[in-house]
Amino acid sequence: MTVSTMPVLKHVRTAATVVAIATAATLAGPAPDASAVSSCQPWCSQTWNNSGQGFYALKNWCKSSGGTGSYTTKKPTCNNQKRKWLDPGERTKGTQDWDVFQVKKGRCFKVDFELQPGSDFSKKYNRKNKKTIYVKVANNAFAKVRSSIC
Repeated sequence: MTVSTMPVLKHVRTAATVVAIATAATLAGPAPDASAVSSCQPWCSQTWNNSGQGFYALKNWCKSSGGTGSYTTKKPTCNNQKRKWLDPGERTKGTQDWDVFQVKKGRCFKVDFELQPGSDFSKKYNRKNKKTIYVKVANNAFAKVRSSIC
């Protein structure tokens, strides 16, 4: 290469880099607003329905006490409570915070809890002839409902 072509190649590489960065930014889209980012990051609670029947997940636990797997018979109703029906095979989004799932009267759930970090464990909720319960899933946990038969 001659000395006179070096500056030209440098400008070509710089232009190519700028084009590549601009293309990547266009494909990725605008950065999300700070308000759109969930407060549960890096881990949001998540419930998976690996059972044969649907059930509800709820947004808010509404209690100041209790850990993953604990439950209450009082329906959580704070903060404009939202609920989502989970069909078999569905799960709540990992970028949203769904802290509770419902076990209706007469149903039984076998649930595997996975904690990030922490010790995984399984629990059975037998509501045959008992009241409906609402089970907590903390921000660092996944609840995998694997059976809904007593």
